[in-house]
Amino acid sequence: MTAKKRPVDYDNFEDNFEDDFDPDEHAPDAWDTEDDDEESARALNPSENRERRGYYTRRLADLDDATNWEDDEVDVGADHRPTWSLETLLERLADAPESVPHNEYFALSDLTRAGAEVVRRLWPRLAVEHRRRVLDVLLDGADAYLDVDLNLFLATILDDPEADLRQLALETLAESEPAPEILGPIIQRLQRDEEDAVRAAAAAALGYYVLAGELDELDAALAMRAEEVLISVLTDPAEPISVQRRALESIAYSGEVGVRQFIEDAYYSPYEELRLGALVAMGRSADIRWRRLARAELGNPSPAMRAEAAVACGELEARAALSDLLALLDDDEQMVRLAAIFALGRLGGKPAHRALSSIAAGSSEEAEAAELALEEMLFYAGEAADAYPLFEEADDEEDFDDLDPWDAWSDDDDDDDLGEYE
Repeated sequence: MTAKKRPVDYDNFEDNFEDDFDPDEHAPDAWDTEDDDEESARALNPSENRERRGYYTRRLADLDDATNWEDDEVDVGADHRPTWSLETLLERLADAPESVPHNEYFALSDLTRAGAEVVRRLWPRLAVEHRRRVLDVLLDGADAYLDVDLNLFLATILDDPEADLRQLALETLAESEPAPEILGPIIQRLQRDEEDAVRAAAAAALGYYVLAGELDELDAALAMRAEEVLISVLTDPAEPISVQRRALESIAYSGEVGVRQFIEDAYYSPYEELRLGALVAMGRSADIRWRRLARAELGNPSPAMRAEAAVACGELEARAALSDLLALLDDDEQMVRLAAIFALGRLGGKPAHRALSSIAAGSSEEAEAAELALEEMLFYAGEAADAYPLFEEADDEEDFDDLDPWDAWSDDDDDDDLGEYE
């Protein structure tokens, strides 16, 4: 999709990194492979890797939903069909919220534009504790019932006076399918909200619009609008670190070459929050050039850095990191162990399968994570994985010796010069 989009204006920041990744230099014809086959060309093609990852992302979401349904055994039509009108519900919530039956809350699902106007008019009448109750009920319902659609309702309440409610609405929208009519309200929160946490949540929500654009699932103009807003955040030194981090993680889905400079700058930042964002961005970029840096951070003294590095290694399928990830299963911090479990599910292989099977035999939170990782591993090893390989490695790594050192990174590197943290 990148070729269809209007180029981003990167004149406002110094992009020496782009020179190191000249597309002409690294085009398939420039790679001195023996048979110049198409598989080798795709080995360093983040755009195609990203498209394949979109397939896996959707498939894994389906697996997770199926698991939840099996556990909950929810009857979709049982107890959430509203009988009141939208106005009646909001008036009752304002005047006598304790008298509102559970099913009536779902009049706020699947709003029309006219319904959104009703919410804008009557929502402020509800006491703040009742507004929180409404969100709790609706979000629980969205997890339980497939036919609950809260997107327009959540976009409508993005100007709620309470920052925590605005933030929660944005975080929920970030987990939903990108919708063109929701993009504008999210951008407004990013540009105008007074609370950094709300703006950070808005920046995070824009990432899924960037990814949808890369997968040709969203109009290119809308995806470019999201990208330009995120770039404006990243190029403004006055922006809070928390907002810049989420903007970086979101723009990482973009196939624009200049994004690599943002990731590199953040990786070498003195602020750990930005370095964490850089690791998340590396994993999301589907760019195997980042594998080596991600693996190097598996030994970072910071548990948060180790955890994000493990996730990035899994998303980038850095098989050279297998032994390091197996060692992290004994890490002192649970979040690191959980991240290693996720990564091993992505990498696969007999050692990873044995380790995950052993963990899954227990009854802890890690056992549940290991079961899900084993499900993912089975999917990756099945027929669908053969049809949609996430990363197609080059047949002969020696063919990359003449490329820039970043391009020469591969799973077969000995990585003797990764260094160690003291």
